[in-house]
Amino acid sequence: MSFIIITPLCFLIDQFCKMKAVNKMDSNTNKPILNNNILLKLNYNEGAFLGILKDRKVFLLIINIISIIVLICLSIIYTIIKGDYLIRIALAFLTGGALSNIFDRIKRKKVVDYFAFKWKPNLIFNLADMFVFLGCALLFIGNIKE
Repeated sequence: MSFIIITPLCFLIDQFCKMKAVNKMDSNTNKPILNNNILLKLNYNEGAFLGILKDRKVFLLIINIISIIVLICLSIIYTIIKGDYLIRIALAFLTGGALSNIFDRIKRKKVVDYFAFKWKPNLIFNLADMFVFLGCALLFIGNIKE
């Protein structure tokens, strides 16, 4: 049940934030939030993390699609067969975040990023990236727990 709720929720929340970022910000926006630790900063990333593979877009899209298929298959396996709750939650966050960024890659040909750390303003990310990170962290914890 968690996969059915968390995955689309992550997707929708990130897509909503991306829509707001595109409509309300431009490339000059640099607005501090959260005690000035996070900056609202619009950026379009044509590659993967830190622009990796931006010159190999078809290859990147193929890798993304394969990753989503694997995540969905793993989610089904862990939901039906294994049943480990923490792993299911982790896979749900991973899938929701990955789907949102892949949707951008297909729809816009680039991923919309809108957050940066004050101390590292060139490292720009979005909620989908945070969901993927959270999913990976939970997977790590789930595997240590076993």
